[in-house]
Amino acid sequence: MRLQHDRFYPVSDPGEGLAEDHRNFLAGARISLGHPTLFYASLRDPAVFEVVTGRSMDATRWEHVTVQGYSTWEVRAGTGFPGLFASEPETQLDCLLISDLSRFEKTMIAWYEWNEYELREIPLADGRTAEAFIPDLDAIRRGYGGYEIVPWSFEAWRVYFLHETIATAREWMMQRPEYHALAAAGFFSLED
Repeated sequence: MRLQHDRFYPVSDPGEGLAEDHRNFLAGARISLGHPTLFYASLRDPAVFEVVTGRSMDATRWEHVTVQGYSTWEVRAGTGFPGLFASEPETQLDCLLISDLSRFEKTMIAWYEWNEYELREIPLADGRTAEAFIPDLDAIRRGYGGYEIVPWSFEAWRVYFLHETIATAREWMMQRPEYHALAAAGFFSLED
C-alpha cells in the first residue's frame, strides 16, 4: 500500500509534518491518566479497535456505560474528528469502557488520536471516572485552517464510513514511530 502522507497534512509539507508528529509524540504524548478508557466514537467498533490496538475487542474486559450530559459531534476538517462535547444535563450517551488495556495498546490509541485529540477525565453516570480522547479544537484549527461542528451518530457512521475509516486507520497506524523508539521513549517496555 502506498502511504498518502498528504491526506494527514493538508496545510504543511507531508514529510515534515509526519517527522514533527513523531518528534512531538516521542517527546511528550500522554497515553493514560490512570483510569479505564472510554470509547464513544470510531474505536467503539471492533474492527477499528483491532486495527489500532492489534487486539480483538472480544479479548478485552469491556462493558457498556452511560455518560450523562455529553453528546457526540463531528469536528469537520480533514478526515473528520468525532468528538465528545458537554451537552444538556439530561442527555445520556451510551459508550464502551475497557479496563484492561496494556501500555502498548494505550500508546497505539494515543498515536491514532494524535495530534487532534487530548486526553481528559470524563465522569460516568455511575460515579466512576474514565479517560477519553477529546478533540483539541485549537490543534485542529492550526492543522487544517478551520473546522465546522456538525451532528455525529455512531450508527450512521458505521453504515456510511466504517470501511473508509478502517482503511484510513490502517494507513495512519503504519506511519507511527518505530516500536523500539516508542519503547525507548518510555511508553512501554519491550516485554509489553
